[in-house]
Amino acid sequence: MSRLRKYLLFPGLALAVITLYLYQLDGTGVLSTDEPRYLAVGRQMAASHDWVMPVLWGKPWFEKPPLLYWLVALGARADLGMELSGRLPVALLSLAFLAVFFELLRREFCFRVAATASLLLACSAGWLAFSSLALTDAPLAICFSIAVLLLLPLVPSERRFSPVELSARFALAGVATGLAVLAKGLVPIVLLAPAAWYLRHYARRWWIGLAALLIVASPWYIDVYLRAGFPFIEELFLKHHLARLYSASIEHVQPVYFYIPALFASVFPWTPLLLLPIQRRTWTEPRRQYLLVTVVFGFVFFSAILNKLPGYLLPLLPLLFILISAWFEDRRLAELGRAWMIACAALMAFVPWLSSVIPRVLAGRHDAFAAFSPTPTLIAFSLLPLGFAAVAKRSWLGPILIFCSVAAALYLKQSVYPVLDRENSARGLWRELAPEIGTVCDAGLHRAWQYQFAFYLGHPLPPCQPGLSRWALSQHGNERPVVSPLP
Repeated sequence: MSRLRKYLLFPGLALAVITLYLYQLDGTGVLSTDEPRYLAVGRQMAASHDWVMPVLWGKPWFEKPPLLYWLVALGARADLGMELSGRLPVALLSLAFLAVFFELLRREFCFRVAATASLLLACSAGWLAFSSLALTDAPLAICFSIAVLLLLPLVPSERRFSPVELSARFALAGVATGLAVLAKGLVPIVLLAPAAWYLRHYARRWWIGLAALLIVASPWYIDVYLRAGFPFIEELFLKHHLARLYSASIEHVQPVYFYIPALFASVFPWTPLLLLPIQRRTWTEPRRQYLLVTVVFGFVFFSAILNKLPGYLLPLLPLLFILISAWFEDRRLAELGRAWMIACAALMAFVPWLSSVIPRVLAGRHDAFAAFSPTPTLIAFSLLPLGFAAVAKRSWLGPILIFCSVAAALYLKQSVYPVLDRENSARGLWRELAPEIGTVCDAGLHRAWQYQFAFYLGHPLPPCQPGLSRWALSQHGNERPVVSPLP
């Protein structure tokens, strides 16, 4: 890579990514069922100064470990605002990880592989989306990926390390795994099963990583168990670990093929590049084989369990983009055929269409895919990346398409967030009802809207009882709730 692109263009791309990650983080109110609860628990920790016991609206709440709550509490103590208190710490954590990710790959492979993997990951739909919300998936994926990358240089059996470096790598990997366990429980330990096989010749040093893991993670688990007893074990481990494997009571049942389209969507718009790792060297070179087996193992594990959510795949995305970018370890970027870039640019052309579809899909509208009405401006915006991919010099195609993907994501935020705030979040309706909010009751809201209103109110909406409330909030399907007078 020329000095111009290495020392001038790459920092420009990095600055564009930072702008994208920090732009309009509070452009929409809280979403889904999880984000309002995680934010509420973290803000309660900050208010009570109890950083051990998770409490949701006055009751102990043990669905998830505390790492995200601590981040939210730090944001709340910094007076970041209701949504930003959780979203900004997660976004900053993701940006810090991308810098660490780049540096670890630069040392292990080369600048070209590190820059490609970091930028593709940063501009992928799945990583960007979960780095913009106060959810547990990104902290888990970040800590797990760091553990995998710290162990990566140990995989080739012919490489030799000093005892001090070996101990340091296992200790740091144990710390990262311990933080992952504090992010989402025992899942990262399961996902590290391939690492145990590939590092079996270092079995005598595993105790270092295990000790570091226990030092980091066990104090919180022990403290909460001593304070709450068996209900903590029952809720976190029996229900939200074991029951997710087989029970429909968790309400996230999906078919076994669910993660195939979810994976394609998560790596959008770089989905065509998933074919790059299909080469002999991926199977024969020990480091790439280790990464591939870890990705396949995780994908099969998540596909086999009964309950599935798109965020479960997030820990696999950094490893997958390393496999894609490792294709460039001994090749220049210009050696990638133009057809690959045109295919990615064609997917970017769908972004204006997605800006109309996404809010309707989230609202469960059956007419979601008939919502797009093209205008000359949108058509021109769609054709722009295709034009660059068709005529630009091949050595500049990669950076140009990164800039195009950042522009597309900024456009998507600008156009979609106001609609999400109005149609899919309680914030807009809560502001409208602010003068009468004390007289509003729940006449049949869905769970997501119940949690969202409870987050903004500080307590759940009371159920409707004639004579006690004036206005009733009711909901048809997944559409926006409507307000009606209560007899």
